[in-house]
Amino acid sequence: MGIAGGSGSGKSTYCEIIVKELKDYQVAVVSTDDFYKRDLPKMVSPVSNVEYDDFNHPDALDYNKLMEYLNNLLRAENHPEVVILEGIFTLYFEELRKMLDLKIFVDLDSDERMYRRISRNMKNWGVGFEEVATYYLDAAKHREIEFVLRTKNFADIVINGNHLQGISKNIISCWISSMIRK
Repeated sequence: MGIAGGSGSGKSTYCEIIVKELKDYQVAVVSTDDFYKRDLPKMVSPVSNVEYDDFNHPDALDYNKLMEYLNNLLRAENHPEVVILEGIFTLYFEELRKMLDLKIFVDLDSDERMYRRISRNMKNWGVGFEEVATYYLDAAKHREIEFVLRTKNFADIVINGNHLQGISKNIISCWISSMIRK
């Protein structure tokens, strides 16, 4: 299963919710965030002309390393019953999409995503408000529009990032359970 969406949409939170629902199964979560290259591509902001490290371009991902990891995980003798791939580029690459039995896109208004991103980055990485907001408005926002948000078209299911509990959780966990029992 793949979970995609813009930064701050609720992908990781939804992933945690689904993992709790699937507590009776062996579940592995793979985050594309763990496969960023050391040397990131650069981008020049269309707003400020400032050059930034570009975390929101598909070339920032070490795609070969990710694919090697996933293939090894799936080929392992005791591979997990459920593998959840989570991240902004989960639905970007065709080869990855073909591997997924279920493709989910977590959708959320850009203002709410920006707020969540600012809160998360300030809390988790000790980055200041100004730095997070400036990077988002100068760089990340533009790349998300270009590369991430349009991948919603590849999703089997689009869920509301404000309603991660409840019916979508129940439907997804029931579907996964039924697929495992086949």
